[in-house]
Amino acid sequence: MLRDLDPTRPQVILELGSGTGPLTEMISRRMHPESTFLSVEVDKELYEIAAARCPNTDIAHASVEFLPDLLADRNLDQVDLFLSCLPTPSLPQPINKVVFETWKRMSTNGVFTQITQIPWWFMPLYKRAFRTVTMDLVMLNPPPGGVYHCSDLYEDFDSAVRLPGKAAA
Repeated sequence: MLRDLDPTRPQVILELGSGTGPLTEMISRRMHPESTFLSVEVDKELYEIAAARCPNTDIAHASVEFLPDLLADRNLDQVDLFLSCLPTPSLPQPINKVVFETWKRMSTNGVFTQITQIPWWFMPLYKRAFRTVTMDLVMLNPPPGGVYHCSDLYEDFDSAVRLPGKAAA
């Protein structure tokens, strides 16, 4: 998940779904001291655990649907490393669209990293959006999982076209 985290230079890092904070904690420890890091967790109990585990980290207790406001409140116009621990392609379409729109905020060398429990299944989705897509298989995960690494978003990517996820109620 953290292969694109660069401790030698400042980065703007965004994590969706901090859960209890294991990845959040690793990011906080490894990132450059001048990096900016925002993690977002919707579940109150998980948020409280992550916040206690990582007291010096900016963890927002909020839904991803408020991501544009969270980024604006922090004056974050670009994201260098965008990590998602959420089932992004399976989210309800309105929330999914917010994630897809946030891809457009990635810096020129920005990377979107997505954990998955269904290796290869969403490869076509990511290849429609990004020029460069790789997937690392994680065999130690039962069942085997994977991590997508996506970069170089197509300029004409339209987040409204063929969105996966559940339709809004």
